[in-house]
Amino acid sequence: MALDQVLGQTACQQDMLSSVLNVVWVVMFMVYMFFSQQIMIWQILPALEKKARELEEIEKKDLDFVVRKLEKRPSAKLNQSVASFMDFFAVTPVSDDPYGIIRKVDHVIRQSENRFKWFVNQVGPDLSDVEKSNVKSALAGAMTTHQISKIVRHMIELIRKYKILQLAMVVQMQMPLIMRAARAASSATRAFADGVPIGDGIGPMVAASLIPAKGKVTVYEDEEFAVCKVNVNGRPVLVSKASGPGATVGHPGKFLLKLMKKQRLDRIITVDAAMRLEGEKAGSVAEGVGVAMGGSVDRYEIEDVAVRKQIPLDAIAIKVSDEEALKPMIRPVLDSIPEATEALRTALGRTKRNERILIMGVGNTCGVGNNVKALEENRKDLLKALKKIEEAKKGRKEQND
Repeated sequence: MALDQVLGQTACQQDMLSSVLNVVWVVMFMVYMFFSQQIMIWQILPALEKKARELEEIEKKDLDFVVRKLEKRPSAKLNQSVASFMDFFAVTPVSDDPYGIIRKVDHVIRQSENRFKWFVNQVGPDLSDVEKSNVKSALAGAMTTHQISKIVRHMIELIRKYKILQLAMVVQMQMPLIMRAARAASSATRAFADGVPIGDGIGPMVAASLIPAKGKVTVYEDEEFAVCKVNVNGRPVLVSKASGPGATVGHPGKFLLKLMKKQRLDRIITVDAAMRLEGEKAGSVAEGVGVAMGGSVDRYEIEDVAVRKQIPLDAIAIKVSDEEALKPMIRPVLDSIPEATEALRTALGRTKRNERILIMGVGNTCGVGNNVKALEENRKDLLKALKKIEEAKKGRKEQND
């Protein structure tokens, strides 16, 4: 065959191949144009499904953990009762007309707390008061992981049903934060059930460190708050905290209202965990003014009294992240107690000698007793718990390697 014929056939074949490739490219482009969203959803959904199953596993483990705190060999009836309670809800009051909204919120919160207490009394009648308080908070933690799991599952089913790419991308981007919140709530559930101090308990810990072992502590049962008159910097002050070591934040606003019926106050100093920014050191101490406290009802009640009575409000904050506030208290936060105590002493040094001062250690007092002697025991228990957590992390890391 002549060379020019071979070259002609080769060129023809190349033209045919090029035409086929062009047709394939056009088809692929059209497929991408019409089905790109479905393709991206098919890529995202398996990863989301994997995270959803992980959340459901966390939810199941938390539920089992709480149930076994009630009974070592739980019955089917107990399992069903606790599982049903996971869907308990409280409806937010109407706020279109803001007048009286605080009283409405307070009313709903009180009813919610009473329902939790009633349920714990039903499923764990033989538990001690401290254990009941711990289980009540553990239920709230397990309920949080349950709700997170339900919401994520709801979003995934919406994405699958209606093929909503935008929602899939939003959920995918938010998933690291969602998993972080779920793991923190799971850690809180176990800490509450075991009576281990959490990061949010640093305020009560600072208060307990000021109360001597033989101090006369008065407990306000209805408000779940304890108070003791102590000497700080050679002057008498009142130190208060949620009554421990059961898991509770108490009702500091109502405690203050009842306390002021008995005696006058000239200054209130609150000590609480505060949200730290990424990059800030955990356990760092900051000073300010106002009421260092979460929760709108109690803060409103304290601020209302302070405004009417013209009482100055000082605040000391110990920095923790949202995750660190719920998990067993980490060492940098635990080690901040001396610095926070010194900040309190400095704040007292700026006041007049005849001022009547109330120090309030605000936060969840899970695993935190009402004086310095109990605090030392709580500290030892916390260090043991942290050691177990560190050993478990090390074991998992070695297993993965």
